[in-house]
Parts: sequence; C-alpha cells; structure tokens
Amino acid sequence: MKIIQVNKFYALKGGAERYMLELSAWLETQGNTVIPFAMKQLDNQETPYSNLFVSFVQTEKVKLNWQGLRTVGRMFYSLEARRKLATLITQESPALVHLHNIYTQISPSILDTCKDEHVPVVMTVHDHHLISPQYNIWASGCGEDYRHVGIIRGAFSRFHKHSFIASFVQVVVHKFHRWLKIYERNVDLFICPSHYMKRQLLSGGFPAEKIRVNHYGIDPHVVESRYDHDGYFLFVGRLSEEKGIETIVRAARLIPDLEFKIVGRGPEMERLHHLADGLKNIEFVGFRMGEELAQMYQGARAVLLPSRVHENFPLTVLEAMTAGKPVIASDVGGVSEIIEDRVNGLLVGPTDLPGWVEAITRLAYDEDLRVVLAHAARSTIEKQFNIDDHYRRLMAIYEEVTPTHISKTKNRP
Repeated sequence: MKIIQVNKFYALKGGAERYMLELSAWLETQGNTVIPFAMKQLDNQETPYSNLFVSFVQTEKVKLNWQGLRTVGRMFYSLEARRKLATLITQESPALVHLHNIYTQISPSILDTCKDEHVPVVMTVHDHHLISPQYNIWASGCGEDYRHVGIIRGAFSRFHKHSFIASFVQVVVHKFHRWLKIYERNVDLFICPSHYMKRQLLSGGFPAEKIRVNHYGIDPHVVESRYDHDGYFLFVGRLSEEKGIETIVRAARLIPDLEFKIVGRGPEMERLHHLADGLKNIEFVGFRMGEELAQMYQGARAVLLPSRVHENFPLTVLEAMTAGKPVIASDVGGVSEIIEDRVNGLLVGPTDLPGWVEAITRLAYDEDLRVVLAHAARSTIEKQFNIDDHYRRLMAIYEEVTPTHISKTKNRP
C-alpha cells in the first residue's frame, strides 16, 4: 500500500527523524510505497516528491520582518501545506497518512486536507507539544511547567528560545490549535511510545478511544553486546540544557579517578566545555553515528541519561541496553517503562547529585552488580523491545484505520 510519512524535516535531525526514516525503509522492504512530505531544505534526503514539499521558513533567530511574519503565519495555519498535500494525495491515492512532527514548519492545516480527501491519519506523539506550548516538560525541581500558562506570563517567562516574542507566539499558536481541536478532530489514532505519554494526552483532554501505546523497538543485532569490566561512563545525545549533562560534569569533578565521555553537539557545548575546564577525566568527542557510535557504546562501562525533562521513550536507552550496558537514568517520564531500578539499570532523581555520584561509583566498583544489570539489560531488549514486535503492533494500528485496504492487499494472489 501507499503511505505518506509526514515530518517537518526529511533529514536526520533528531529522534523523530531517525524513527521516521528507519520506519520508511522498513515499510519499503515489506512491499509498501512510502511517500515523504516535509519542508524544503538543503540537507534533505533526495526524493522525487520534493517538488511538493512546502517552502522553507526560517525558525532560528527569527526577526520582526516579512520572513518572520511568514514563519508565524506558517505556525498558525499553512494554506501552502494544505494545497500541496492535497495535490500529492490526488496524485498518489495513499491508503493513509502517518504524521510525526509537523509543528511550525508544516502546521496542522494538512489535517483538514486529509479529512477533505477521506484519507485516514495516524500520528506518532514524539513529544509534549500536543498538550503544551513546550516541546519538553521539565521534571519537578528542574523548571516550570507551562501547560496551562497564560499568554502574558508565558511571554515574559521567555521559556522558548529565551525570547519574549518567540514565547508569546508559541503560547498563542498552541492555544489557537487547542481551541480549534484540530488534532483531536482529525487524527484517527494517536500512537504513544510510552504509557507515560498516553497519560499526558488523557490529562490534556484527548479521547482515550483514539490513543494506542506502541513502545519503540530496536534490532537486537544492531550493536554487538559486550560486558567488559573496565571502560568509561558514556553520555550520548544533544548538548542542551534539558539533557542535564551538567550533572555529569559535576559528578566527574567529584570522582576524578573515573573516566567520562560525552558524545553529541548542541547549543550548550561552549558552556559545558567551560564548566569542565581543568578536568582531565572527561572528554567531549563530538558527534558520532553508525559504526563509530556502536564502538562508543561497546567501550563503555555504563551509559548515563541525566535528563531534567520528562523523556517520552528515549532510543538512547534502547541502544545502550542492546550493547549490554546498564543505564543510570533520571527517573522521569517513560524511562521507568524501560529501566527497572536495580534490575536492569539504576534510576536517580534528576537533581540528586549525591545520588548520581553514588550510582556511578557503585557500578564502577561493584563488578558483580554491574554484570548482572548488564545481562538483564540485554535480555530486556530481546524479550520486550524487539523491533519486529514494534512493527507488528504498528501494522495492526494501520489496519485499524484502513481495514478495507489491508484486507484487499492480503487477499491478492
């Protein structure tokens, strides 16, 4: 069958893009035709459908000029996106549309197109933006929760990009879309990667009958597991405030005999380097992917996830556990649906620095515990989070919204 996969970027930018691209590749191997719909930009992957992508809008360092007004207009409702998706649907006659992150660069205007064209829609909920003007919701003690903030207070808080104007627009657009109920009315099924995210949607007023939980999965053979007793403590992810890397730097200062490596890049890079100045036991190795990243996992003693926001269902944890590495993680969001404390990893409060130091030291010097957790981590992936099970559940969700089309496909000779 033909499936349109919609995401604001058609390039590897983050977890949502990675999931969308890997899912698209798998669907193609199963005999389906996958059609991307995104925003035009230079680093997009090549596709014959790019002529129908929506035009580029600037979202970084937006100024109060024509381009800035154009970006704000796109955030509210894009007639261009609606028109171009209608053309694509007419041209390709897809069985369904699968949405990922469409905020700002595409807008939910395309949902009205899908409704008009009678094409069913499913949406993977990668973050909190359906229920909050924030994409991430801070854990207790780490920052404010702006889910129910007023427009003026939200603007003056500068929660979005540390900007009054950006925060004002973010709150107004979010409230406008909630008032329209444009997602609730037009999406047939919401796919939540965690029970945590399902609870968030329910608390935000989304209908329970439209929500399905489908934990992410991973190929257990993507990284060869290793259970070495020595090695470094590893962080993999974006170097941004919400990821809590500062906790690792402060812990490294208190445990000078242990080695730490930080993989990634992001807006906090300069500040973190300054914070780690003089420390010889911490190394920022930059961005890694593919075989290089696999080797970083294999060489680690354990992996750290000190997030200060409520993580949905972090793929980094699955990668680490696949490599046979226990994870020390903040007890936030859906993390506890993967990590069972003292069974296949350790959970710590995101702001509990003494707790982090204790957990890291324990895995460094209690080899018996570390090996038990490491083997349990790998076993958890094989038994609970295999990618084949994830795809099987996803196809069942597709069948819910396209039963007639799926039935015809199954009955073909």
